Amino acid sequence: MSIFLASLIVGSAFSSPLLAETPSGPDVAECVVDNDMNDVRALLRTVPGSQAEAKATKQVLVYYGGCNDNKVMAGGFAWRERAEIAEAAAASLLTRGQPDVVAAAGQADWAFAFPKGVQPAGYDSSSVGMRMLGDCVLRTNPQGALALLRSDRGSAAEATAIAGLSGNFASCLTAGQTFKLKRQDLRLVVAEPLYHLLSR
Repeated sequence: MSIFLASLIVGSAFSSPLLAETPSGPDVAECVVDNDMNDVRALLRTVPGSQAEAKATKQVLVYYGGCNDNKVMAGGFAWRERAEIAEAAAASLLTRGQPDVVAAAGQADWAFAFPKGVQPAGYDSSSVGMRMLGDCVLRTNPQGALALLRSDRGSAAEATAIAGLSGNFASCLTAGQTFKLKRQDLRLVVAEPLYHLLSR
């Protein structure tokens, strides 16, 4: 387990290069969610890398650019940007109260499933793999995933939550599957799964 955590925490962040030249962050994502939740919902309903995602992204980028120093944005979202938006969307849902994530995680309607007819060329396999990893972690330790998302970045609570989830991350990786993630990225792995669970 300790070997797994070392390889998980050390290394470059998992990201596609589409918006790599444009710095983003949680504040930008929170601003987008505050101002354009309808388009955020549409984006998070899409399969990463699909044409539907590209279409939804065009709408969200209008506010994403405005929230990012009024920059004119084009292209697509990397895994990190989409996950940060999902984290902000999930956080907004958590303001409604204390959800029963244990009971919700036992249902099947929140987890990722390919739409009928989707071909391999119609999605981003790395982003989908990350989403499925997050689904597994959430399903096996819903309270731990929720604690991680509720914690402040860089806090002792975040470190405790990560330690509590280490075994779940390890067991959810399939044979031969590897992801290089920074410590601060681990919360992003469970962000979109938690959003879908909370919004069902």
